Amino acid sequence: MRQSWHIRALVLTAFFAVGGILTAQDQLGLSGSNYSPVNTVWNNPSTLVDSKAFLDIQLAGAGVFGRNNLAHLPQGSYSLRDPESTPLPSYRRENAPYLAYVDAEVWGPSAAFAVREHAFALLTRVRTVADVRGIPESLGYYLTEGFQYRPQMGIQHQVTDARVGGLAWGEIGVSYGTIVSRNGNRITQAGITVRRMIGIAGAGMRLDDWSYIVNDSNSMRTGNFQGEYGFNDPGSESLNWNNGGGWGVDMGITFKQRLLQSDNYVPHSPCSDGGYRYRLGVSVLDIGRVRFRAPFYRNQINQTEQHEWDNYEDTQVEDVEDLDSLLRSGLLAAQDNSDLDRFTMMLPTALSVQFDYFFKHGFYVHSVLTAGIPWRNRLGVQRPSYMGIIPRWESKRLELALPISLHEFRYPQVGAMLRLNSIVVGSDNLFGPLFRRTLFGADVYVSIRYTAFKHWKCSNRPMKKKPARKGRQFSPVPCPVW
Repeated sequence: MRQSWHIRALVLTAFFAVGGILTAQDQLGLSGSNYSPVNTVWNNPSTLVDSKAFLDIQLAGAGVFGRNNLAHLPQGSYSLRDPESTPLPSYRRENAPYLAYVDAEVWGPSAAFAVREHAFALLTRVRTVADVRGIPESLGYYLTEGFQYRPQMGIQHQVTDARVGGLAWGEIGVSYGTIVSRNGNRITQAGITVRRMIGIAGAGMRLDDWSYIVNDSNSMRTGNFQGEYGFNDPGSESLNWNNGGGWGVDMGITFKQRLLQSDNYVPHSPCSDGGYRYRLGVSVLDIGRVRFRAPFYRNQINQTEQHEWDNYEDTQVEDVEDLDSLLRSGLLAAQDNSDLDRFTMMLPTALSVQFDYFFKHGFYVHSVLTAGIPWRNRLGVQRPSYMGIIPRWESKRLELALPISLHEFRYPQVGAMLRLNSIVVGSDNLFGPLFRRTLFGADVYVSIRYTAFKHWKCSNRPMKKKPARKGRQFSPVPCPVW
């Protein structure tokens, strides 16, 4: 079967196209930290305010997260010490409909800093996301076994509400946060991040309704075919890093019950205690889209009559233009009069709620609930939903966390995070690979930073109180209590 991989790419269009992109969830072990505002800003911009770090500069960082519910490595079949001995994956067929999500980020130079009750951040990163969901069991067999899989030949299959998307982009962002209210020992913080997006590559497909029959190894019959596809051409010989643009926004608010009276509290002026009993945050993340410039291909799929596709095994698809031509003429699936004036991909928008509780002696419990917002009638990538609880112990120089989460509210994960001064290493799904459990995915993230934990005017040693002079009272500079 000379071009079998091209045929399978045809069925899901962008599935294998985005699969070629190297593509972490939300770094849960670090998401509640009071000492890492340059990282927590991605989950809630208001966490910039009243952080225990006066200045946080990220030099570099990276993270990758991957999870699916079909392909897996069985328990005990692999070894981290000898990766070359890893066998081919097995398949968990009963998990249909199938889904997959891959998210890779490279964080460039970034900085977060405080100016009294105000906080600012300058952020850079490059990100790639691939998202697949709604793949039925029958189509899963064709993807893994090829269209030569005889047990399904001659049977009509239906695909509804399947989504495939891949997006790669760079971004430069500016964040601002401030204390918006003080009342007794309570304060309310708000923050926003505005990001300029630089589109690199995008591909997406919606299969709202598709019926098909594989007659034999050489013929396929399609019936109703409804949906949409689109993809840009980032360059056939060399990758063009600027193929479009757009804007993205994150917004967040945090209510904090502090340990001390807060009516006149100003963080880092010049010192800050930063202590609280609990805090509750709500944020909306990745609001926005990337709009790509030509050359791109975008069409509506609206076929209601049956069409016979013969000799599909000899079909050759060498580039994105061939794929578009095949969908328009080979399958007669796309309409020639489709709206071709723009191609946009939606960002992985999500609503997130966070709660953090302080016990004593540096021990906290952080919890988070994040719901990805689906794009039913748009092309884009959808962030997975999850809930997590993260016990942690933190001090100025050392921080440990143990994130426990449910990916898509169904698949358990246990990870770990270590911050040693300003070096961070963590994973949201560490214990599965470490103890050779059945492996459906893995992730890891690292960050190297420089952090100044207090204002330069804040002294560790109390100043001697000077006598009153001409009616004025001089007081020592207060010392931090954390």
